[in-house]
Amino acid sequence: MHNKGSRVPKYGKSVTFTDVQLVQSGYTSAKENALRTLLFTTNSYQIQARPASKVDVNITCNVLTFNSLDVRAQSLTTTGYFDLSWSDARLSWSSNSAYNNDIYAIYSDEDTVWRPPLIMYNSVKDISVMSDDAIPLRVQQDGTVSWTPSGIYETMCETDVTFYPFDTQVCDITVSTWGYTSTEITLNLHTPPVDTTYYTENGEWEFNTYYTSSSTKSRRGKSFSSVTFHMSLKRRPMYHVLNTLIPTILLAFLSCLAFKLPPDSGERIGYCLTVLLSYAVYLTLVSTIIPTTSVNTSLLSVYLVFILAMGMVSVLLTIIVLECHHTDPDTEIPKWIIKTLNILMTVTFQEKKTKSSCCCSPKHGGNNVESLEPQDLQPDDSLSTGSNKVLYTRNSTADTNYTWIEIGQRLDKSFLRLFLFIVLISTLAFTAGLGIGYATN
Repeated sequence: MHNKGSRVPKYGKSVTFTDVQLVQSGYTSAKENALRTLLFTTNSYQIQARPASKVDVNITCNVLTFNSLDVRAQSLTTTGYFDLSWSDARLSWSSNSAYNNDIYAIYSDEDTVWRPPLIMYNSVKDISVMSDDAIPLRVQQDGTVSWTPSGIYETMCETDVTFYPFDTQVCDITVSTWGYTSTEITLNLHTPPVDTTYYTENGEWEFNTYYTSSSTKSRRGKSFSSVTFHMSLKRRPMYHVLNTLIPTILLAFLSCLAFKLPPDSGERIGYCLTVLLSYAVYLTLVSTIIPTTSVNTSLLSVYLVFILAMGMVSVLLTIIVLECHHTDPDTEIPKWIIKTLNILMTVTFQEKKTKSSCCCSPKHGGNNVESLEPQDLQPDDSLSTGSNKVLYTRNSTADTNYTWIEIGQRLDKSFLRLFLFIVLISTLAFTAGLGIGYATN
């Protein structure tokens, strides 16, 4: 059975209560002592005997605050108390005219009045039976017993950090009977099942909503009644956005700017390694708060590892560019480098450098020569007789139209555009994933 809870209201406002106090005009301590003697001694009250063949226990969870939700340890620490009530006909004096008009309630302790043995089923700190000697049990004249055990409860919470830091966690607080089976004690959810009247907000987690469910737990072939309070907590993301998310995205774009540094500056490798180490530090920081489980993987961790890999590739490509820049100009350029460069320029929408096959010839009696460098031109073997026209052809060793320095410059521009595009697309996909997760949770 599932009961949906409404969204938790905002707190901090004053709450007005109307409490009707019953005036016990005829109350005296002597009358109460006589009533206690009648109930516990004369009637031979046995604390070991349950009130009926099947006892219905009503339960309400009163949440005062959520102290912390440790995502890495997967535990929720809650401060609050449970409001328990059941009927014990042996403690009723409503039909006794000597006391029913003067005493409306008496108080007792755990050593005198029977109480249901309950445990916090998913506790990670203490799984013993709930007990608090300092909290009295209130017994009303119709035999209704009320008990409000309080404490700081640490329970198991299976966390999902896929959309960290825009994640929403649903943590369970499960209470079950101990010793008595479901045919002897049944736990029923009271209305409202979760009371947040005195709730105090947590600085990191917002109490979003709740729902409840009832079930039976099977232990050694026997079923035991249990109720579960499902608490939905939504992370307040601003701190993590300012301290983790924004620096991570900015560092991603900084890794692309390594190809903008001049090769002669001598700072490119140091710059790349600094950005790479910065990402390694942020990956370490994120791993300290994400649980060590492979059931769910954080999008932020995937993004960090991807950008870290991009940073490693940028170091290798920077070394290649520097090698091209500082290669001896007289070294012949391999054709595969030219083909690779042409492919990169096509992908990054750059204009290729075309070969110049035209011959340069001065006009009659003129010294007008086109834009080719003189050292790249040689006289042709055939000269026109009776004319001042001289034909020039380009040196066959320069048919690629590139020098090693130009290749390095073109590679820098290609890698810069390519890395910016990849980082931009991956960042947009990452932020879109976080946005979808934040909107759907």
